[in-house]
Amino acid sequence: MNDKYNFQQKNFAVIGASSGIGRQCAMDLVGLGANVLAVGRNFERLRALKETDPEKIFVSQLDVTKATAEDWESTIGNFVEICGKLNGGVYTAGIWGLTPLNGFDVELAHKIFDTSFWGAVNFMQTAAKKKFSNLLSSFVLMSSVAANHPSKSLFAYSAAKAAVQAAVKSFAKEIIKNGHRINSIAPALVQTEMMNTDFAVMAAEMIPKHTLGICEAEDVSEMILFLLSERAKKITGHNFSLDGGYLSGALI
Repeated sequence: MNDKYNFQQKNFAVIGASSGIGRQCAMDLVGLGANVLAVGRNFERLRALKETDPEKIFVSQLDVTKATAEDWESTIGNFVEICGKLNGGVYTAGIWGLTPLNGFDVELAHKIFDTSFWGAVNFMQTAAKKKFSNLLSSFVLMSSVAANHPSKSLFAYSAAKAAVQAAVKSFAKEIIKNGHRINSIAPALVQTEMMNTDFAVMAAEMIPKHTLGICEAEDVSEMILFLLSERAKKITGHNFSLDGGYLSGALI
């Protein structure tokens, strides 16, 4: 990995870094020389992450569903004051839950949307500002194959992830004035802690359709690293599926 990317002395924010894809991405960035602002809700997990590299990992506890503009400015501003402006950021925060049309939990549906979509919007509104980001910064938001291929009873999750893709296309046209780039990644199943929850029942039905096998967090992080790097300097406003063959396998 070190032969492909060099993030020495660069600074990135990873939102949703306390577990799963976000945690893996934070660790990979640090391993490649970056300073990382790791943001999440679970402080104990964030502290454990920081212990892996105390000098390069800076943690901040934040609930993206409740954070105000002032909270985001304080969180990012404190990191920038210590390490310098961002060279980009990754938003991986998200939650899953069944929302069947005939009997969904309204509070859950709103929380899904607030976490996956509005949290990402609020992060970008702050992170892309000149006072927080260097020119030519790169950002990656997390979508899902469910955005374009939703399963039943997942309208809130699927709609939130579709909204992320639409926002990325719009944001790309705004932040290009500062040379910034933004893209989204749409994984199918990923082997994270979510697989051990109630989601496991639905996942069991989907796994055989991943003809290349379900993705690990490392697979998604690798795509994120590419999009953050200079190798992707001409790519913006796009969504990339990372599906382990699911979209093809589902047709078998």
